Amino acid sequence: MIDPELCHELVKRTGAPDVACLARAAPHVAHELFLLRHCWMDQGRRTGWTLWYITARALMDFFFTYQRTKSSDDILAADFLSPGEWKARAEEYADAAQPPDYAACRLVANKLSAHLTYSRLALVTSGPSAAVHDYLMGIMGMWLDALAPERRAWFNPWFPQHT
Repeated sequence: MIDPELCHELVKRTGAPDVACLARAAPHVAHELFLLRHCWMDQGRRTGWTLWYITARALMDFFFTYQRTKSSDDILAADFLSPGEWKARAEEYADAAQPPDYAACRLVANKLSAHLTYSRLALVTSGPSAAVHDYLMGIMGMWLDALAPERRAWFNPWFPQHT
């Protein structure tokens, strides 16, 4: 097993994390999943509004980037499942349920929350998208349900399984 502090080097070198790296990454993923819901509840505050967009964008990348580029050490939903398994499930759901304002919401997340650009002057939004929020929450549940029991257990402190 590699020194857990060197997970980013392992991923850059091999293109994939080992089980120890996944276990160490799980609390960071759980934190972002948890934040999405709580930022939604606080969207009436400027910080909640901004954090919802930033968190939604991070999760869009997490759920819908199926292979990392050579120099990337991004944590991907696909890392936690067998090769190709997540992509097939996620694309099927994306085709059937992706809200029409998904791309626009991502653009707003990029320009109104993550960067100070002149592009933001032309963007108008009334706030986070309920449809995109519900969609990402559904994707989250589907992903958690797809995890093998030993990997799902890493997320139980944040998202207990209902029996």
